[in-house]
Amino acid sequence: MSAGDRMNAITLLWIAGAIALLPLLNLGLGVHPPTFKTEDDPGRYGLRYEQVSFPTADGLTLRGWFIPAASPEGSSREAGAVGCRATIVAGHGYPFDKANILSHVLFLHGRFNLLLIDFRYFGQSEGSYTTAGLLETRDVEASVAYLKERTDVDPHRIGAMGFSMSAAAFILARHPGIRAIVADSPYASLEDLIGRQFFFLPGPTKWPLVAITKLYASLLLGVEVEAAAPAQVVRELAAPLLIVHGEADSQIPVEQARQIYAHANPAKAELWLVPGADHGQAHAIAGPRYEVWVRTFFERHLCGTAS
Repeated sequence: MSAGDRMNAITLLWIAGAIALLPLLNLGLGVHPPTFKTEDDPGRYGLRYEQVSFPTADGLTLRGWFIPAASPEGSSREAGAVGCRATIVAGHGYPFDKANILSHVLFLHGRFNLLLIDFRYFGQSEGSYTTAGLLETRDVEASVAYLKERTDVDPHRIGAMGFSMSAAAFILARHPGIRAIVADSPYASLEDLIGRQFFFLPGPTKWPLVAITKLYASLLLGVEVEAAAPAQVVRELAAPLLIVHGEADSQIPVEQARQIYAHANPAKAELWLVPGADHGQAHAIAGPRYEVWVRTFFERHLCGTAS
């Protein structure tokens, strides 16, 4: 073999190694991301709350906060609140924890019980890895099962509010016990997001690496990435859905929200695009308007009233 042939062979080996290794590294970082602990809790807002825990079907223990709705003497005297006993399950984004979204959902506390959960791997919950929405559907199922065991919760008035990863998980779960969903900044396809992680490759050259990443996920974790596609399963969703997305989202492009909405039942879905909002910033940008829109949506579908 000539020197030139040896160099070509070494180059091909390097290319083959990179093709095999990059998807593995990408998957490893994706399912074992650095986590962020948020220093916040309901006690800082003077709220009564319980630290709760409950099991998932695959043997993990999830932990969360149950915050009862304000008393009838408080703000819950407003229309639609008294006697409703509706509860909202609130989910955080990737790679954060329940405390990260606490301040973003407290505006619902006057009318609704709140259950904030740490999804598997994050916060105080168990789990050695995350699947960004796939196995997290089991966390959704466990949360609803827990709420249905509580005597202070009406099992027929459970809603969900998710951000980013959890927004997708609530849609993917298609849980019949969840009667209304607010999905803030959901992704339409996890496969598309993986493709965005190989942004440094031009055009279609990234898709072989995406395919290998999917293969590793199937072999090592037993999950099928293509199943994490809210835009495809949303047509099977029975619950009313409000999709909120920032038009300037730099992490999950706004087109993903449009894809989900395009495939949803038009009689049960709403889409609100917030100008100038980056990922997860719709509440910060829209302020009181965001709170009124979300609260009214839940009142209408969980309590049968809207103020």
